Amino acid sequence: MLNDHERRALAELERSLKGDSDFAARMAGLADVPAPPPFPAVPVLCALLFILVPLVMLLFGWAGVLIVLDLFAAAVAVVLIRRRNS
Repeated sequence: MLNDHERRALAELERSLKGDSDFAARMAGLADVPAPPPFPAVPVLCALLFILVPLVMLLFGWAGVLIVLDLFAAAVAVVLIRRRNS
């Protein structure tokens, strides 16, 4: 139970928060807007790699495949680092 002093302090706090429309808008906005899911960049890169490796192998041989694998690893690293920092 709250004593009289605590009830008055709580009522005063409620009155001051009702008058602060910016605070109420910020608090209402945080609960209403869910964060959008991240773009599935890694699965898309994997599908692209699956499609590209046979084509690159036919056209450029093993050297081309190794270059494509290096680029794939760098792209996945960039995606994961950006997700970690945001």
